[in-house]
Amino acid sequence: MLPSAFVKGAHYSYFDYPVRVLLFIPIVMGLRSNSEPSLVSRAFFLGGSFGGLGSACFSVYSLLLHPGMRVGYPITNPIPFGQIASTLALIAFVSIFYSSQRWERLSSVVGFLGAMVSLYASGSTGALLGFGLGLLVALGFISRKHLSRSAWLGILFLFLVSLCIVTPLLLVRLHQLVSDVSAFASGAGMGTSQGQRLILWGISLREISHSPWFGIGPGHFKAVLSQFCLPVQCTAQFTGFNHVHSQYFDSALNAGLIGLSGLLTSLLLPAVLFYRRIAVSSGPAQGASIAGLVVVVGAMGSMVSQPLYAHNISVISYVVTISICWFLATPASRQA
Repeated sequence: MLPSAFVKGAHYSYFDYPVRVLLFIPIVMGLRSNSEPSLVSRAFFLGGSFGGLGSACFSVYSLLLHPGMRVGYPITNPIPFGQIASTLALIAFVSIFYSSQRWERLSSVVGFLGAMVSLYASGSTGALLGFGLGLLVALGFISRKHLSRSAWLGILFLFLVSLCIVTPLLLVRLHQLVSDVSAFASGAGMGTSQGQRLILWGISLREISHSPWFGIGPGHFKAVLSQFCLPVQCTAQFTGFNHVHSQYFDSALNAGLIGLSGLLTSLLLPAVLFYRRIAVSSGPAQGASIAGLVVVVGAMGSMVSQPLYAHNISVISYVVTISICWFLATPASRQA
């Protein structure tokens, strides 16, 4: 973002959440200074499992208080809540195969299903997409463990139950998308947030084509949106957006292709590092490597239709998670 800021100018508020990625540094330094890897590993995976169960309890409680409302409030809005639920589900799933005791594996199963309930209750399509991609990657690596027939049956059971939980959300979002596209094409309005995303992405593509390398400059999106809405009857929800509901489009719009390349580098680099650790590690370290990789993949998937750096809790939860995973995935360097 910095090259675009120097060339196009920037509003300081745009850097508020992205700069929190630097939390990675004190977290890893703190863990390496005085932490027992085996205890941290067990606490991490159990935390993911019980976190999934806790999020499910919160979701059920919220739905009882406010039926029909997307879960997330008052802690956060539904988008980061869904992203966190996706992360918890992926950690709990990996924990099933890397926990040493039966009760821990059972807790992981319950936590995984609980996080799936929370993912559905959040109504977050991007988080669901990210979860699906992360789960496929996790299955690809876990399948190398020469699992027994009963383990594969257990995986099939979890898949079918998860599918039953999230299918209503998928159907609703698909119907909304089709209806919104038809409504906008016929001049009948902007529709729901699903259709509005497509309009925002169209605005992004137009602006990127005018300034491909540096974009419009970080923090200038509101001015572009106001200009778009002058001849168009925009909804109050649409004019209130601070981002374009896609981290990739948002980065390219605000900072151009240079900014987009920076975003992709920041995502692919930890993914490659975790991938390389999987082949040379075993036990809890390998489990942490897989967990770190699938969390990054899940975040990359969710960014297609959601921002990561527009929500404080999203940034912090993502950075803290991959920081702990990296600490647990590299035991050899600490013993040297």
